[in-house]
Amino acid sequence: MKILVADDHPLFRDALELSIRQAWADADIVSIGSLDGIGAARFDLIVLDWRMPGAGADPFTRLRRAGVEGPVAVVTGAEDLETAIEVLRSGADAFLPKTTPRRILAQALRLVAEGGSFVPRDIALGLLGQAGPVVECDGAGDEMADAGEADGDTDFGVSSPLTEREEQVLSMLATGATNKEIGRQLSLQEVTVKLHTRRILRKLGARNRTDAVRRAQEAGLLNHGLSAAS
Repeated sequence: MKILVADDHPLFRDALELSIRQAWADADIVSIGSLDGIGAARFDLIVLDWRMPGAGADPFTRLRRAGVEGPVAVVTGAEDLETAIEVLRSGADAFLPKTTPRRILAQALRLVAEGGSFVPRDIALGLLGQAGPVVECDGAGDEMADAGEADGDTDFGVSSPLTEREEQVLSMLATGATNKEIGRQLSLQEVTVKLHTRRILRKLGARNRTDAVRRAQEAGLLNHGLSAAS
């Protein structure tokens, strides 16, 4: 198990290592205090602070551009909803405040490493409130809150490619699966499936799930998923 810990506070890096050792006693942990000069590498898990030297406004994108691959759990001192939305929209798989108890943190990191996603309950409830009627829908009615965000002339697909997890969710959307079914299949919380769906809609410039599937099919993003579902 190879894990990257990126945080500019030495004491907190040490604390993160203790949490990681609770989940993986023999993990190979690489600890860094800055993203400056980071090179391409593949990790089984990346534990990332959101504000640190060399990271810029979006450390997730900074890592990807450097060729650093692997599921990302953001562990940050910020606990506000705005930062949580920023983190999740970037493509991170988890948002965890640094006040998260060590036992819970270890469990959440294991979940992310195994392909799942995690957000604290209070953040999830806040996201549900932000989403408004969208999160009350299941199936084809899971539309964006503001149809203006999904104007047909947008090019989100070029500037924001789908993450591996979003591709998995999109493939299941193409089969007509509900949020609950997708969550069960991918071991995700239902609220997380809804967040992934909203990001997919924005990135594809789609009005709803059906439109997203159509656009993805036209872009050649769903050839495998659609053939498997047919």
